[in-house]
Amino acid sequence: MIDKKTVFVLGAGASCPYGYPSSARLREWICSPEEFRDYPHLHRDCSAQHISVEQIKQFKDTFAKSSIKSIDTFMANNPKLAPAGKYLIAFEILRVEQNSLFGEEVKFQQEKLDYALNHGDIKPYQLRLKPLFQGGDWYFYLYNRLIEGLVGQNALPDFSDGKIVFITFNYDRSLEHFLYVALRNSFTEISEDQIVQSLKKLKILHVYGQIAPLKWQNPNDYIEYKQQTDELLLQRAANNIRTIYEEKQNPELIEAQSLLKQAKRIFFLGFGYAQENMDVLNLPGIVSESREIYGTAFGAERKEIENIHNTIFNELKPDILGNQKRSWVKIEDMECLKLLRNYL
Repeated sequence: MIDKKTVFVLGAGASCPYGYPSSARLREWICSPEEFRDYPHLHRDCSAQHISVEQIKQFKDTFAKSSIKSIDTFMANNPKLAPAGKYLIAFEILRVEQNSLFGEEVKFQQEKLDYALNHGDIKPYQLRLKPLFQGGDWYFYLYNRLIEGLVGQNALPDFSDGKIVFITFNYDRSLEHFLYVALRNSFTEISEDQIVQSLKKLKILHVYGQIAPLKWQNPNDYIEYKQQTDELLLQRAANNIRTIYEEKQNPELIEAQSLLKQAKRIFFLGFGYAQENMDVLNLPGIVSESREIYGTAFGAERKEIENIHNTIFNELKPDILGNQKRSWVKIEDMECLKLLRNYL
């Protein structure tokens, strides 16, 4: 049970335990010349979608030489190249989705990869998976916190009070898919319609868009999780991706800022704290009252953690009684699951 209004801000690292790439790994895949061999079968008829092989090559080459670490920033700086970038992002996310795993399957995959690596028996396709599925299963942990104490045939969690909110910078649908599957199998005697209605009350905002709704989110315009990819589906997914510049014109952004302002606790999970993303959320300026703020900084050096802290921290002026309130900010070199187990 979570009784404080809590907002989870998710970056690419939050999806890593389930097979998705970090932002750095995504850049490597897109910029690598070797990776291009994976694309041609998907764009035999790119002319119909206004994305040519030449545009794909130009984006990959220019992005690689730019040395900009964020593909979102690169697309915002180079809007003419953005359509090809969105196409590549959609392709990579949908491809990873095919191999994504949850629960015990993740642990089994990690053990298989460790065994193959330690015994020199790793296969070419496994080399791509080797850096994936990293980190503890925080979806599992958080889900069990959400349903603790709920017993009985009609014991669905109540998300209508808005105490749990997700603001995600990720394009994937892994969290939504996981929650739907978990609820359907936790409460088998409750109708699917009731479960869907419960889930729809849970606020999950995708700051830069989502590759596509799932069926339970929009039965009239959806892409199934792990659906076989084709050119038309890929282009649909690419059209749902937004850049930083486009997001600043999106009314959903005002809602995200409002939700952060109302939060009593904010958890940054797998988040990179890039200045452009902080600016999009109007942080730290939006934090106008004292609150608890926790964040992962997995693998960061001491000075880097100190800089992140200073980016988020917003010391408040004394109130009319002379009391000085300050937000509690704790940034830790740990992955998502460990942070939640320590502070949620």
